[in-house]
Amino acid sequence: MTPLTDDAVLDALAPEGRGRIEALLSKQWSLPGEHALARLHGATLALRDASALRSGAPQGDRYRLIALLGPKNNVGSRYFQLWLVEEGGLLADEALALGLHNTGPFPAYNGIELTQYHAVQLFGGEILDLAATELDAALFGHLRQFVPPGGHIMVEYDSPGQRASERVLTLGYPQACSPLGYLMFGIGCRSYRDWYISEGGREGPRKLQGFIPLNDEIRRQKEGKLREELQALLAGHGNSHEWGALARRLAREVLAALERP
Repeated sequence: MTPLTDDAVLDALAPEGRGRIEALLSKQWSLPGEHALARLHGATLALRDASALRSGAPQGDRYRLIALLGPKNNVGSRYFQLWLVEEGGLLADEALALGLHNTGPFPAYNGIELTQYHAVQLFGGEILDLAATELDAALFGHLRQFVPPGGHIMVEYDSPGQRASERVLTLGYPQACSPLGYLMFGIGCRSYRDWYISEGGREGPRKLQGFIPLNDEIRRQKEGKLREELQALLAGHGNSHEWGALARRLAREVLAALERP
């Protein structure tokens, strides 16, 4: 078994949760150490106010991330896991995310991919919905530091917790109008690619990729196209179903953000 060094984040875990993390550390996973992803280890996600706590959510308003490093894949990207622990030391029932950290000499090589993202977390049967509590925005804010200008973030939308994004994207609405696209917009993405291959297998789940512009000129260009796309949506006939209503609401929010200095 790999020996554990003293770690304040793990020391705060309740025994059952610590045991599960230690089991991972005895296999192919390790603490991030000096790796760049160490900036996620122990990072805090805090609810904006007490009213954000939804019924049934764990009785704490601060959560910390545990980051574990895995092996590299065949192109040199590093696997990682993220776990969520609430302030009382209770570890979530499953990992928050499994991902890849991509680096390279050119901006486009750099970014984060979440191949699994479970936005609805269980803590011993109690539910925490990151979208409902706006903790997803805090999470993406932390991920932003690994996406430089010209870089990208990619997130799967096939898991059950991504149902709203899956519906909005599958129905053909602009990517920025999906909950995932809106989160990506919030960290600076201004263009998107929908990897909607549905064969599964080696292709993996469907994913949305967001790109942060390399410079101001490209940003203005992409924002102009995004405005046109969203204005065209809002100028059309409204949709009676919930996904159309969601897409139009997020379109209005993105347009309002684009108008702010």
